Amino acid sequence: MKTIFKPLAIAAVACLAFSVTSCDSDDDANSIALDNSIFDTTVGNPDFDSLNAALIRTGLNTTLDQAGTFTVFAPTDEAFAEFLEDNNFASLDDVPTPLLTNVLLNHVLASANTSASLQTGYYKTLATNSEGDNIDMFIEIENGNVEINDDSDVITADLVRDNGVIHVVDEVIDIPTIAVLAGSNPAFETLGVALSQEDLVDPFASNNMSGAVRAPYTVFAPTNAAFQALIDADPNDGIASINDILALPNLSDILLYHAVSGAAVRAEDITNGLVVDPITDGTFTITTTGGLFITDGSGTNVNITATNVTASNGVVHVIDFVLRP
Repeated sequence: MKTIFKPLAIAAVACLAFSVTSCDSDDDANSIALDNSIFDTTVGNPDFDSLNAALIRTGLNTTLDQAGTFTVFAPTDEAFAEFLEDNNFASLDDVPTPLLTNVLLNHVLASANTSASLQTGYYKTLATNSEGDNIDMFIEIENGNVEINDDSDVITADLVRDNGVIHVVDEVIDIPTIAVLAGSNPAFETLGVALSQEDLVDPFASNNMSGAVRAPYTVFAPTNAAFQALIDADPNDGIASINDILALPNLSDILLYHAVSGAAVRAEDITNGLVVDPITDGTFTITTTGGLFITDGSGTNVNITATNVTASNGVVHVIDFVLRP
């Protein structure tokens, strides 16, 4: 985005260890350690030496040893070893504490979810981005298997404890970018193919905050059904298949028309009649009366069907039709 959206102020991450427990001194019940807590499971457990050390170092051991309702996706020692190698850390001690804290919080949900209660979709973790907004993870359930962000698999599920549930995972869950959160979701498969073809994935996989096209981003993401709706809309427009869309000479401009550069604008910051200035030429208008919908450059009204899917480098809103300049 150029000038239409005012960039959001970066929120201070106060009381980081934190929003998983109350910062209110009256919440004394949460200060009592449990006998069978999530943290207790990591103590003396040969699979969780690294997780135990990481929790203690960041102070999150106290949080996960108290009353609450948490879901923790617990990485094994092998998962931590791979994380350290992939990120060029010689040991766990070399990971900066703020980074380690946020990575750990990216494995925690503020509700107790057994595998039976999990459904395919986005879930808010306790990790936050630079603007203080809680980051999402995408959970996919397929044939009884649970996968997070198309990378980390649950290998042991449903370790029920006094303050929640542990699911053991085989990979440390990295803080996701927009590219990861969209690419993990099968509902955005066509969008992913189009972005890859036009060499547009890298910007949305980056946290770079300098340059003409930069994070944070606001992305209005069309689903597979949205692309199909474009195909079905006009039988005489020459677009009869996904291949026809992928062959459009202005496909890159169409895709960039869905994205704003330099501002992460959340649903609560959208006002009625807001004129949006996307990365490519042209504008579109968002109306909030009777719901949320966009009027694009072609005069088409497009519904915003889901909002505030949050990544490290911006926010995604889901739409049901392809926007056109």
